[in-house]
Amino acid sequence: MRSNNSISRLLLLFLCIFQLKIGAQITPPPSLPPLDSLDQIALQSLASQLFNHAQVLENEWLVRERNAEFEHALASSALDLAKQDSSSTKMQLDSLTKKSKAARDLFKKTAQSREKSGKIVQFLNGFTEMDSVTIRKNLPKAWKQTRQMHDDTFPIASTAAPVETGNESLNAASPPEKKPKSGKKEREIPAPAIRKYDPANDVMINPPAPPCLIAASSRDEFSGEVSRELTRVELFRYTNPALKNYLQGKTHVICEAALASAGSRATLLLTFTINDPNARKAFGRLDKNSIAQVKFMDGATITLQNAVADDGFYQPESGATIYRAQYALLPETLRKMRRSELDKLRIAWSNGYEDYDVQYVDLLMRQAECLFGGK
Repeated sequence: MRSNNSISRLLLLFLCIFQLKIGAQITPPPSLPPLDSLDQIALQSLASQLFNHAQVLENEWLVRERNAEFEHALASSALDLAKQDSSSTKMQLDSLTKKSKAARDLFKKTAQSREKSGKIVQFLNGFTEMDSVTIRKNLPKAWKQTRQMHDDTFPIASTAAPVETGNESLNAASPPEKKPKSGKKEREIPAPAIRKYDPANDVMINPPAPPCLIAASSRDEFSGEVSRELTRVELFRYTNPALKNYLQGKTHVICEAALASAGSRATLLLTFTINDPNARKAFGRLDKNSIAQVKFMDGATITLQNAVADDGFYQPESGATIYRAQYALLPETLRKMRRSELDKLRIAWSNGYEDYDVQYVDLLMRQAECLFGGK
C-alpha cells in the first residue's frame, strides 16, 4: 500500500493538471454619469457595459467554483484513502479532516457567489426590454450590485489615509505623532505605482472571452471522429410590446444557441422557449427544411435549412413550449460566422416568419473559436 506522502504527491499532481486558471484582476465599473439628460441609446449603452462587466465576474466565479470543487474532491479522496490505510495516525486523520471541511466550506462559498453573480447578469439582461424611464430607475441599483460583486470578487486591502477636514483647528488639536524611542530610522513605505490608463486593457471596452463550456463530447469507435456540442447560451430574447401586460413581466421568446461539430462539419443548434400556452396555435411548428435567415452586421445574409421537424414540447409546470432546430453549416457559412457579428435572425415558422434582433452578436464567433480554434 502506498504511503500517505505518495498519495499526497499524486493528488497534488492531479490538481495541478486539472485546476482551471483564475483570471487577472480587472478595473471596477466606472461611476454612472447623471442619467436625467441621457437618451435611450446612451442608457442602453451603459446597461450593456455593466452587463459585460457582470458576465466577466460570473465567469470568474464559475472558474473559482470549479477549482474549489476540484480541491474539495481531492481533499475528500485523501481523507478516504488515509482512513483505509491502517498506518495512518490520529493526527494525520484529524489534519485531513480539517482540510476536507475547509475545502467543502470554500466550495459552498464560491458556489453562492457564482449564483449571486448570475442573478446580477440575469437582472442586467432584462434591460434590453426596458424603456428609458425604467432603465433610469433601475440602473443605479444595477451599478451598485455590480460594483459590490466586483469588490467581493477582487477585494483590495484598505490603507489608512489622512482625512482632509478643511478645519485647521482640528488638525492643530491632534496629538503629535510619537517617534520610536530606539532612534532607528523608520522604513519608508514606497508609494503605490500608478499605471497609465490603456483603453486596450479596459475590459469594459474589450471584455475577455468567456470559457469554452462543452456540454457533450464523444468519439466514434470505428472512424475515430470526435463529436462535440457546446453548452447552450442565450442568443436573444424578445417580447412583443402588445403582449407585455398579458405576460406580466415574462419574456415571450428566448432563443439559446450552441454550435456542434463532428470532425470538420458544424451544426447550429437553436432552442426556442416560448412563454405562451397557445404557442402551437400562434407559431405552428418548425418544419423540416424550413429556413432561417441570418443577417450579419456588414449586411450579408445567409439562408440555413432546418434538418429535423419539431412540433414543440409543452411544459405544463412552466406554461412554456420548447422548440428545437438543427441547421447544418456549409464551410463557407462557418467561415462567415467566425469573422462577422450577427445582427438579425428570421425564423420561418409554419404559421409565418418572425424577425428577431440578436443581442449576443459575437456568440457564434466565440463558439466557433472554441470548437475549431485557429483551423
